[in-house]
Amino acid sequence: MRPEIRLLVPGDEVLLVTMFGDVVPEWRDRLVAAPTGVTAYLADPTTFVFAASVGGEPAGLAYGSLMPYPDGRRMAYLHELGVAETFRRRGIGTTLVRAAMDWSRERGAAKFWLSTGGHNDGAQALYEHLGGDRKPLGDVNYWWTLDPTPL
Repeated sequence: MRPEIRLLVPGDEVLLVTMFGDVVPEWRDRLVAAPTGVTAYLADPTTFVFAASVGGEPAGLAYGSLMPYPDGRRMAYLHELGVAETFRRRGIGTTLVRAAMDWSRERGAAKFWLSTGGHNDGAQALYEHLGGDRKPLGDVNYWWTLDPTPL
């Protein structure tokens, strides 16, 4: 069964809390305690949350933001990609990252990047599969060029 990918928007606060609670449980209590923060995050035009579900079950999420450069260009940062253990290795992570890249590209981002722990072999394999340019500084960083205009 193919995942349904959805960009969360204002009005999806309950869904956001549910998705995080099911996919990244350590976030649930923090989000329940900060409903105005959840609302503000969804209303911010520089942030994104993509939610994946399979057969109505929360399967994964990706969230991040756009960061501006002084010359008007933007760079996108994927803060977290989470896929519920029961849904891993089904292409959900790939689909979520691509959705985030597309969203970022449509909003003028020239670069897209993320960071993952050096111990996270599964994530590294996914990002390498997606063609990320690995940068060996600190944690493992991956970069993608979304626009041929160099930074």
